Amino acid sequence: MCASLLRDFAPLLLGARCLVCGSPAMACCTVCRDRIAGKSPHRVRRPGIRVPTWAANPYRPELARLIPAFKDDGAWVLARVLSRRLAVAVAACRPLAGTFLVPVPSRPAAVRRRGIDHTWVLARRAAQELGIGAARLLRRRDDGDAQRTQGRAGRQRLSGARFLARTCRSPVILVDDVVTTGTSLAVSCEALTRNGTTVIAAAVIGDANLIGKW
Repeated sequence: MCASLLRDFAPLLLGARCLVCGSPAMACCTVCRDRIAGKSPHRVRRPGIRVPTWAANPYRPELARLIPAFKDDGAWVLARVLSRRLAVAVAACRPLAGTFLVPVPSRPAAVRRRGIDHTWVLARRAAQELGIGAARLLRRRDDGDAQRTQGRAGRQRLSGARFLARTCRSPVILVDDVVTTGTSLAVSCEALTRNGTTVIAAAVIGDANLIGKW
């Protein structure tokens, strides 16, 4: 009971606020968590992505506040709610026995700046929840801010040249936090396939092209 009271009143004592609605909470309140969890996964379609792809949620409004806070602002307490949503998207892909989750890697400079490899953290936790494996098969060289200044075709050429992949004999599902143009998923899939790895699907937490309702 004491632990429950401490959990309930800690946000009030510390002045913590839900990043979505602003109510007293540690990063994300129960109401917002339930609203996020209430969304059904949906298929994602983008030019260039050649495997079935599922998203757990629209990126906006809730995830547009939670994901940047998690990966850029040190709100690592959000790993639980975000990884659970990733697990929902992965489950929609119907993973085969022996499937591994493979995260799309962040730029090395971003990982150093953040102090966390956020896609690996989310992939590992989602895999644990589903009782499957996770593997770091992809790596990319640091491209600074070059990708941000490119159009979609330019980003795909740039990313494709910078992804390095290890081979896995087991089937894999690519995972990422958000899908926007789909370039990162497309070139990651190509890099793995080129090395002989079978990519059966892709899964993301948020779909940036779909806007949810409050």
